[in-house]
Amino acid sequence: MRSVLNVPVLLLVACAPIALAAGTLSNDESETLRFMREEEKLARDVYREMDALWAPRIFSQIAESEQRHMDALLKMIVLYGLDDPVGANPPGVFENATLAQRYGDLVAQGADSLSGALHAGAEIEEIDLLDLAAAIAETDEDPLQRAYSNLRSATCSHLRSFVSHIINLEGAYVPSYLDDQTFGECVGDLDTVPVGDGRFAINAGLNDMWYYPGTDGQGFSVTVFPGVRKVFLLWFTFDTVPAEPGAVARIGAPGQRWFAAEGPYEGSQAELALYSMSGGLFDDPEVIPGLRHDGRIRLRFENCDSGTVDYDIPSVGLAGRIPIQRANADNVARCLQEAQGVESVIEE
Repeated sequence: MRSVLNVPVLLLVACAPIALAAGTLSNDESETLRFMREEEKLARDVYREMDALWAPRIFSQIAESEQRHMDALLKMIVLYGLDDPVGANPPGVFENATLAQRYGDLVAQGADSLSGALHAGAEIEEIDLLDLAAAIAETDEDPLQRAYSNLRSATCSHLRSFVSHIINLEGAYVPSYLDDQTFGECVGDLDTVPVGDGRFAINAGLNDMWYYPGTDGQGFSVTVFPGVRKVFLLWFTFDTVPAEPGAVARIGAPGQRWFAAEGPYEGSQAELALYSMSGGLFDDPEVIPGLRHDGRIRLRFENCDSGTVDYDIPSVGLAGRIPIQRANADNVARCLQEAQGVESVIEE
């Protein structure tokens, strides 16, 4: 399980040649990767400063996540043979002059008040989303696209956390950099996204099979990794159209489908990058399957017994919501016990 700390859980299903296949980056792609590495450092450094000033645990929690983002991009730096712009630089020190200036401005803003600190966090995440979208559009390198897509999912989760805290404090939030559509897609319905308010929090007691009773034979396997604050999900389902007459599958049915998703969680929600694999053969290590980022999932739990899966699969134009419930109650007691423990920590 140690490898979960270093690579997306899904990539453990694939083999090393897929995870490490890398081409040659253009100058623009290289500079973007180096910039994104420092931008994640900026977020980490600012949040550590805010954690030293203000009580809410949101700053320390997200700072830890930003460190993981930095580590993920360092792997890309090494993979593509680039010089690391971070190196041993202390907090607040950057090669990029723009980021150095932003760091000073954000720390000053956050030191003024808790509201200023929370708004500084939201500003960081909004700008990061724009930069990640540009980075994804700029490259056709699969390792980079996967890394940036995973970071985008986590950044949405961070932004939702800051926005929720701001709403609890001030009653409203208006995005400063994102358009309404992008903001809505990332944050969702603010009225139903309480983060860190003690109502419910994702925990390992949710590890189970989940399904919607209206669609027999379909469902989800959910696994929570509290140590790295991530969720791994397997989605067992079928194609959107029946298999063609005469189609043959020696194992299972021609129309069977499965997806995998992985990403961070915060409070009652998880933002997951969705993947599909193709081209493999049963129990054949010589045939290397292909891995494709296929969209995203927002996983929300109302309590220990029910939740929702919001999915978006752009490649086939599918988006929607599936209510889910446990397949059995064996883990409910553990979930309730762990949820109460999380609530007590939040109240402290």
